Amino acid sequence: MKTNPLRSAVPWKRLPLLLLSLQLVLAGPLAPEAAELTVLHINDSHGHLWAEKGKGGFDVLTRLVGEIDEEVSRQGGHVLFLHGGDVNTGVPESDLQHGLPDLALLRLMGCNAMVLGNHEFDNPQALLRFQESFARFPFLSANFVDSRGRRPFEPYRLFDFGDLTVAVLGLTTEETAKAAPFNLEGGRFEDVIETARAFVPELDAQADVVIALGHLGWDLPRADGTGSRELAEAGIEGLDIIIDGHSHTLFDKARQIGSALVAQAGSEGRWLGRFDLTVEEGKIVAWNWRALPLEPSTAGDPHTASRLRYYRWQGSRKTGAVIGSAAEDLDGARSRVRSGETNLSRLIADAFREMAVADLALINGGGIRDSIATGPISLRDALAVLPFGNDLVTLDLSGDEVTLLLDALVTIPPGAGAFPHLSGVRCRFSGGKASDIFVGDSPLDGSRTYRLATINYLAEGGDGYDVFLPWKGRIVDTGYKDIDAFAAYVRRHSPLKGTAESMRIVRE
Repeated sequence: MKTNPLRSAVPWKRLPLLLLSLQLVLAGPLAPEAAELTVLHINDSHGHLWAEKGKGGFDVLTRLVGEIDEEVSRQGGHVLFLHGGDVNTGVPESDLQHGLPDLALLRLMGCNAMVLGNHEFDNPQALLRFQESFARFPFLSANFVDSRGRRPFEPYRLFDFGDLTVAVLGLTTEETAKAAPFNLEGGRFEDVIETARAFVPELDAQADVVIALGHLGWDLPRADGTGSRELAEAGIEGLDIIIDGHSHTLFDKARQIGSALVAQAGSEGRWLGRFDLTVEEGKIVAWNWRALPLEPSTAGDPHTASRLRYYRWQGSRKTGAVIGSAAEDLDGARSRVRSGETNLSRLIADAFREMAVADLALINGGGIRDSIATGPISLRDALAVLPFGNDLVTLDLSGDEVTLLLDALVTIPPGAGAFPHLSGVRCRFSGGKASDIFVGDSPLDGSRTYRLATINYLAEGGDGYDVFLPWKGRIVDTGYKDIDAFAAYVRRHSPLKGTAESMRIVRE
């Protein structure tokens, strides 16, 4: 009997393995397995934990984040939840508790990281560090350096999901140095694009996806710092996604600029941005983005709703008292107080002038944060309008110095937070100068001394008001806060109604 040469050369037990090897050779190399990543993001929540005007609510946000996390995990994907900065400042019940309710709920939702926004620096850095330790997720900023040139906060964080690594780089608007200079403690903000150029190559070598978590703003004037569009247009190789904040812009769709995707999800916790990404061999091969509206009609998470009731009770024990009333809606809308006079901006400036017994008064549009509806006005309503707790101060200026101040105001463009609102003054802005200046009912007298009331934030050079810097030695603290002046004005003059006068500043 002859022996089968094939049978003797190839043991039958090994044949299936050899056939599989042959099949693999013929089929070529195995295709890389794709990884699925969902990036959730909010920005500029500003203490808006509770539903307002049919939108928002952290109880609804908690439920939505949980449902998406469960859905994505069930399908074998990964979820990253990011905050685009400005947790602080905006709603009294949150402000009075130093933003801790916001951070507690974000922690419970599984927030992975937050970039430092400009309003994080409304508080001393000691409080900011306490907030970070309480939150138990990192506060990122690669371009903020202290007086010694060190980075006091993490510049980035790497997230390893096993089959996928994601790098998140924090970038804070350079405008913070102008908008909130008092708690920087000698620190400064380095150029956003140069910072990204320094970090992204290092991160690209370690991660499959590189995200710039920026509090930068979309399509802002270049003088206000580097915006997310400018960062994308810089064409930094390896930068895949820019999650933005600061300008409160609600995108209808993500923008693709060069190789970078850019998105921003409105503000005040009213929308949740959702990026769904497919990643193969370190490349995003498919993506989809949308902003999901948070509707209170949707059932919220009951445990979060219970916490929200407790946080509101804690914050509202002193803010619910009625202090006056409004005979009409008082307009403090962000877009309008940063581009023109409103009935509310005039009343606030009048309140400062009256409380300080001054000749003229000044407030910036960025300091006015909410409107007041017709009807009773509570202390909470007033605090929502003026949440920063600035000191009311006075400076004595000569008539010629008043002219210098007004000439400086001419240069502030509509749309900027520095946009000025005046009381006790009427003038014309034309040809880069102020003219036809009246203080009270009389023409400005260059040799006379006038008393100006404003907030310490502006008098010390905040929001780009460098014109005040030579006069800092003249600042006198009245002992009142801005909210004290406004609340007193509400009590004295209710029901409040806008003045019928013509524009205090005529712009040509």
